[in-house]
Amino acid sequence: ITPSLTSVNIRVTGGEDKKRLTLTDSGEVFEFSGDEITVSPEKIRLWTPENPEIYRYCLESGEDRIEGYFALRTVGVGKVDGISRLLLNGEPYLFNGLLDQGYFPDGIFLPATYDGYRDDILLAKRLGFNTLRKHIKIEPEIFYYLCDTLGIAVFQDMVNNSNYSFILDTALPTVGFKRLSDRYRHKNPRSRKIFEEQMYATIERLYSFPSVVYYTVFNEGWGQFSADEMYKKAKAADPTRVYDATSGWFTQKESDVDSRHVYFKPVKLGKVGERPIVISEFGGYSHRVEGHLFGDKNYGYRTYSDCADFEDAFVKLYESEIEPKVPFGVSALVYTQVSDVEDETNGLVTYDRKVVKVNEERIKAMMERIKAKVK
Repeated sequence: ITPSLTSVNIRVTGGEDKKRLTLTDSGEVFEFSGDEITVSPEKIRLWTPENPEIYRYCLESGEDRIEGYFALRTVGVGKVDGISRLLLNGEPYLFNGLLDQGYFPDGIFLPATYDGYRDDILLAKRLGFNTLRKHIKIEPEIFYYLCDTLGIAVFQDMVNNSNYSFILDTALPTVGFKRLSDRYRHKNPRSRKIFEEQMYATIERLYSFPSVVYYTVFNEGWGQFSADEMYKKAKAADPTRVYDATSGWFTQKESDVDSRHVYFKPVKLGKVGERPIVISEFGGYSHRVEGHLFGDKNYGYRTYSDCADFEDAFVKLYESEIEPKVPFGVSALVYTQVSDVEDETNGLVTYDRKVVKVNEERIKAMMERIKAKVK
């Protein structure tokens, strides 16, 4: 399913030649032969995280019957008042999100039921966020369905491949070496082949989910090789999404965005180029809530023992370092992170999802004010 602002193109595999598609709500009927049809609903309702409008349909071919849905939306890059911005449905939009690693205390890689996904999405929305960065993990399709229908944009990472080097992938960038070439890294042909195959498989699997608006190809150098080539291949496979070729550092020549990670220093824009600025990771403040911890270890980028101090620091970070910069080029934000993850205690909610560490009303009001800065 490939959407635009007024129609969707639907490609069908298999079935008899004559097919019939009926929109469930309106009763509009579209009959066609072959494997492709463009559907233009009479009433246009665009999908956004704030208004996740979907069109449910029934597709019939002979005795076969499929129920599905689509949405009308576009995502891209364009200039607004001379500043490069991410666009949703042709308009500048601040994708304000949280890093979502997708770990759960009752199943580690999966929640016990899909309500685990639902609750994380709804918590993010209650706090005023409109985006989740699904970090280095592909979820079951129910997750993306819930994002489509509940209304939250997804920045989807490809899964890291090959080995990780603390010295090359973390230590050197932290002290300023962020422009290293990836030409000679991870040269194992089998590893490269597996990554490319899985990149294509990810794009194919998630192609028809309207909430998926953005892909990260490589993250912080882990497994990175030939990023320019991989960017071009991914963009050719699905030109309808935005692509972050190198999230954090080791930027090469090709990417749709200027993607930055900021943890140990204040958030500064510095040079603003021709690409939209995406602060694709920042924050990571830690607060341990006794009685809701996985173990004794602790990981975060700044630690607060008092809940009120943690919340005030979180608010100050956005008000002093983020909000003033949004009008000057920041198009997307990804705070680390939704929930604590075992020894990582830098979530906005505890690992067991029992304690939200910030006041929901206060945070949502701040996020609404920041979002308005892009208009």
